[in-house]
Amino acid sequence: MPERYYGFLHENEGELNLLSDCKDIEDPLNYNEAMSDIDSQKWLGAMKSEMDSMYTNQVWTLVDPPFGIVPIGNKWIFKRKIGSDGKVETYKARLVAKGYKRERRN
Repeated sequence: MPERYYGFLHENEGELNLLSDCKDIEDPLNYNEAMSDIDSQKWLGAMKSEMDSMYTNQVWTLVDPPFGIVPIGNKWIFKRKIGSDGKVETYKARLVAKGYKRERRN
């Protein structure tokens, strides 16, 4: 494989620098950033695909929470999948649970 996939060791400071053909493309960190991104239509398509997949696979059943229970929140994770040529191949959006948070209503 070409060196660009492995990175190289910077001899002066001993830092590991990874090489990439992608020019500092940062993935959105939240929904608002995705919607203000130049690729917002592609992010919307990725989100729709994720929701369609969840519906088709019957991932959840919508119910009212019992008294005193706070439902677990969720958030979108956005990721551009880069091909071997360094160009964006796919836009991925995943809806994930915020399992790290625990709250209780009084």
